[in-house]
Formats: sequence, structure tokens, C-alpha cells
Amino acid sequence: MLTQVFQKLIKEQQFWQPGEKVVVATSTGVDSMVLLQLLTQLPTALKPVIIVAHVNHELRAQSAAEEDYLRKFCQQQELTLKVAHWPANAHPTTGIEAAARQFRYHFFESVMQTTGAKVLLTAHHGDDQLETLVMKLIRSGELHEMRGIQVSRPFGPGQLVRPLLPFSKAMLRDFATQQAIRFFEDETNESLTVLRNRVRHQIVPQLKQENPQIIQNANRFSTRLSAVLAAQNDWAMTVVKLMVRHKAQTELVGDLTIVQQFTPVQQRLIWQQLWRTEYPGLPALKSNQLTELIQFTNQQAKPQGQIDLGHDYALMKVYDQFIIQSGSPQESVATTESAELTVNQWCSLPNTERIGVFDLEHLPQKVTSQQVIWLTSTDWPLTVQQLTGSERLAIGHEHTKSIKRLFIDLKWSQRQRQNSWGVWSRNQLIGHPQLRVSALFNQPQTGKIRYVLCCD
Repeated sequence: MLTQVFQKLIKEQQFWQPGEKVVVATSTGVDSMVLLQLLTQLPTALKPVIIVAHVNHELRAQSAAEEDYLRKFCQQQELTLKVAHWPANAHPTTGIEAAARQFRYHFFESVMQTTGAKVLLTAHHGDDQLETLVMKLIRSGELHEMRGIQVSRPFGPGQLVRPLLPFSKAMLRDFATQQAIRFFEDETNESLTVLRNRVRHQIVPQLKQENPQIIQNANRFSTRLSAVLAAQNDWAMTVVKLMVRHKAQTELVGDLTIVQQFTPVQQRLIWQQLWRTEYPGLPALKSNQLTELIQFTNQQAKPQGQIDLGHDYALMKVYDQFIIQSGSPQESVATTESAELTVNQWCSLPNTERIGVFDLEHLPQKVTSQQVIWLTSTDWPLTVQQLTGSERLAIGHEHTKSIKRLFIDLKWSQRQRQNSWGVWSRNQLIGHPQLRVSALFNQPQTGKIRYVLCCD
């Protein structure tokens, strides 16, 4: 019965083309040996070229016997065998399971690359699916982490395929008995010190007693949840693309007004997607971090501020913008330095900005901002100095406005304020192209010459 169902599945899914090379991850356990047997029994119209890949982890005394048996099996079946050893002196003192898995899959990928195979087959089955879902529920319960094992996913130069997912462990064991398939048991699978083994031996049997169809339900749940999450992620990704305005090596700048249009539940999805997309090598934001982030970015009473996102990243809110930066926030160091401006020449400032005064014949082709100013010969020399915010700028013949107030009106961030510079004529502040120009210098008068104050 298993043979017919497996062949029907392979025909329907078309994981590979007839005669195409596939790499089969084989441990000599019952699951992978049954998978090998099923593959060798496929009719020619469905059968691939089988390359067996085995890793001797050198963790157990019987590892050598397992490798020897697999070599003889492949020789009898005329199958290509690739073997890698994970030497005992390379084993870490902690996290050995994760390290073994990393070594294993790195080897499988290298076999695919050297043989030209585009498909890797593993023997994960329905019980593995159920165990995985239960473990994820125990560990977090976060919806985006509740995806189960997928039948197929991208891997290396092709796809990783798990054709045994619809079948239970019991079905595989029964098939092995009927076909007299020899396999090896890993005694470590019985140790209850490992969470998966406790789930396997204590929880899963109880679930199967409650409902014999639990494995089918687990596969259905995983498939449908993956489809829902994929659609949800596509929607969130569309919003993220609209949000992000600028990306640099250590900084990401975005528009807060876009995400603020959505409900808090939707905002959570959007921030999760942005973090996964822009920082794929970092752990996902925790639930409490997302809650704090949403509350902070929606707080109207505090238009500016900063919160820690962990992993040496921080998010700054600057009115309608957000800035995510890596590394410790840079503190601006106040300086009393000033520089004299020469007409038609740029002056480079410590904040990486350039500022200059140009006549009409020598205007630069590229500028960020510019303002017309009118000067007499007695207004020179002009100097550029760092602004403190306490200065006042003439906005009329009888009115002035503080630079601090202008900063607020223009919604400049604290970082911009701390690194701002202005142009002076003796003791009179002329201003800055992105701020404002003093009323004393922005109107034509007899004896004054027109210049353009530019910054870049």
C-alpha cells in the first residue's frame, strides 16, 4: 500500500524529472532506509538517478558498522555513495546537535554542487511534523514561528524535498518489516533528557490516542498556515517598501506616517517584516519589543526620542521619520571652530556638509539647497560657525526668531540640530539655505550685489 501511495505522490508532485540526479540524505535509520527502498522501486518513468549521501558523525560506537553496511547496500543496488566524516576532535563541547546538523547540510549541499544535482531528499515524516509543531508551541507559540516542516523549500543550488511527510512513523516501520529492510537504531533517540524525545515518547502517543488522524491534521495545519503567512508577508512587504526611504550601511531611514495608518495588530506585522527583511541575520524582535516599538512610534506627545532594539541597534523617532542605526548613537561634540568663506569656493564642514557663497556666473551644477542673499563690500568677510540654537535670526525689520524655534518648525532631529552651521557677516547671522536667510540680507538694496548661498 505504501509503495502505491508513494508512487502516486511522486507522479502528482513531480519533485524531479525522470532520470534527474537527486541526493538522498541517508543515516541508515529506518526512515532513510525506507526512503531509499521506495526510490529504488519506482518505475522507470518516475525514477531519478540516486546519489546517496551519508555522514559518519563519529559519535557512537556503531557509526563504523552503519557506514560499512551502507557501502555494501549501495554496491549491491549499484548506487553512487558519498561519505563524509565529522572527526571527533572537531566536535564542540556544547551545542553538538546544532553543529552536527550544520556539518551535515553543508556536506549535502557540496554533494549537490559537485554532482550537479538540483534536489536533496530527506526522510522527514509525519511524526516529525507533529513533533516539530508541538515543540514550537512549547517554546514560543509565536505565529510566524509556528510554520511546520515544508514539503519543499529552496536549498543550495536547488530544492530540499521531504516526500515522506504524508506518512507516519508506524507506516514506515511496518513497510520496513514487510520488505525485510535492515536499519540501525540510534539509542540516543530514547533519552528523555532531549525535548524532542520527550515530545516523541510522552506527548505524541497521547495525541494519537485522542485522534488517530492527528498527523494528517498537523500536515494540513502546517500547509494552510504557511499559505496564510506567505500572503500576510507579501502584504507587509508591500508596506515596508513604501516605508523605507533610504538605506545605508549603518542606517535605515523610513516614513512613520505610512505605518501609522494601520491598526496596532497590522503594525506588528509590518515591523516584523521590516526587521526580517533588512536584518535577516539577527533574531526576530520579541513580542515585548514590538509592543514597546508600536507604543513609542505612535506616541504623539513625544515627537522625538529613541528606543533600544537590541543587538546593538536603536530606533530614533524624528517627527514623521524613523531612523534605525547600528552601533552606539553618536554624540555630537560642540566646537567653537569657524572658517572664513571665499566667494565661489566650497567650504567643507565637520558634519560632511559643504557650504559656500557663489556669484551667478559660478553657480555649482549640483546643490542640496540654495538661497539668494544680497551683500555689500562691507559685509565681508563671511564666516561659517556652528549654531547652538540660542542665536536669533531677523525675520523682519523689527522681528527676530530663535534658531531653536526654527529647528522645531522644520522638525529637525536632535542630530541635525547638534551638527548645524550658519553663515555670519561680522556679528550678524545671515542664516543657512535649509533654515532661513535673515531679512537683513534677503532683499535687493542699492549698492548690494546678488549672491547665492548654497549647501550640499
